[in-house]
Amino acid sequence: LWIFLVDCAATILVFGFSVFTGNASMYDAYWSLIPMIFIFFWPLEGEIHWTVFHWLIVFCVWIWGARLTLNWAKGWQGLGHEDWRYVGLRQQNPGLYPIINFFGIHLFPTILVFLGMLPLFVALGQNEFTLPYLIPGCLVMLISTLVEYLADEQLRSFKANAKPGENCEAGLWKYSRHPNYLGEIGFWLGIWLIGLSADLSAWWTGIGWVSMLFLFVFISIPMMEKHNLSRRPAYSNYQKKVSKLLPFLL
Repeated sequence: LWIFLVDCAATILVFGFSVFTGNASMYDAYWSLIPMIFIFFWPLEGEIHWTVFHWLIVFCVWIWGARLTLNWAKGWQGLGHEDWRYVGLRQQNPGLYPIINFFGIHLFPTILVFLGMLPLFVALGQNEFTLPYLIPGCLVMLISTLVEYLADEQLRSFKANAKPGENCEAGLWKYSRHPNYLGEIGFWLGIWLIGLSADLSAWWTGIGWVSMLFLFVFISIPMMEKHNLSRRPAYSNYQKKVSKLLPFLL
């Protein structure tokens, strides 16, 4: 509870900077960094004897956080640049934007990430793990992070030489319209498996992964699809050829 309150307080601080700079993208780096910090505080709640398995979990989270933060840094163009989604929300809802900015752009993602991390609160508070859950969980996290890395790098390489209206259909983008989102969903699934490796009765912590799944499937992907269609009319043909999320499932 106290870590959640600290998380919310830090989010409010970041929100203050966002308002001061007039740029909601100030928040984007926060939610990729905070899990890397939490994993060292949660084991303090119990008498934990750190093992190679504890450090394996930490490694998986840090690889994900470092990759996501590095990807943000590569795309950061300074305070004059703001994510197109935030710009759209401000233009479409000028009167309500302060509320949308605080609750939708800042607080809501903070709560989702905290819920997604709950399985690690269970796992890092234990000294023993069930390997048939732990090892697959770590593999899913690492493979998902690799998928995200490849997808982002392939998209960045494509954009460097893309013609107007052209769609990225190289690499992973040939099999999924949103491979980066697929990797992110997989990462949180892996965290849930790790929670189960410590305590099967902690199945309820899957609420974090389910929340992430709903976020991407019903909010992020539809928003991105609408944005792509408005900028690239040929995107409709791409939709007919390539699966939305899972490869080979149109």
